[in-house]
Amino acid sequence: MNDSLATLSLPVIPPEVQEFAVQKGVNRYLNAGIDLARQAFPSSALRVSLGQDAEDELHQYIALDAEVSGQATEELIAGQRIWSAGISRVCPSRHAVYFVLGWR
Repeated sequence: MNDSLATLSLPVIPPEVQEFAVQKGVNRYLNAGIDLARQAFPSSALRVSLGQDAEDELHQYIALDAEVSGQATEELIAGQRIWSAGISRVCPSRHAVYFVLGWR
């Protein structure tokens, strides 16, 4: 395991996120999605919340927001590539729409 992953505490998963995950049938993928976000940005704190699409107010998702201030552009792109390549491995594509990686 990467030492950076070991030193960061696991993010809190709010009850409303857990309920949403159960409701949408993605609860079994939640930990894998969090792990993938941590692989993408191993030195970043991660915040888990329930997000809402700006254009479609009926579409909600699990927001996995990495604290990336101070990271170089190359690190951001590399992390995004890890996420993009890995999400289909940890979650079927029909459920992947409920997981969104963000940067703070």
